[in-house]
Amino acid sequence: MGEFIGLIPEEYLDPDKEHDFLLWLISLPVDPWTKKYILIEWCDAVGVALTEEMVNLVTGQASITWG
Repeated sequence: MGEFIGLIPEEYLDPDKEHDFLLWLISLPVDPWTKKYILIEWCDAVGVALTEEMVNLVTGQASITWG
């Protein structure tokens, strides 16, 4: 597993908790890039497909400034 998976509360390590996990992640006081990597690791851990919509939701569409 990656370096961020340990930050995720165990109660959210369930694909049925996607909505709750995303709300938790949005509220974390970390930069958008860190949120993106936490999201990627959560998706890998619980077997949920990562979508552009999910990334935009948790990063506040910061990707528009990435390049």
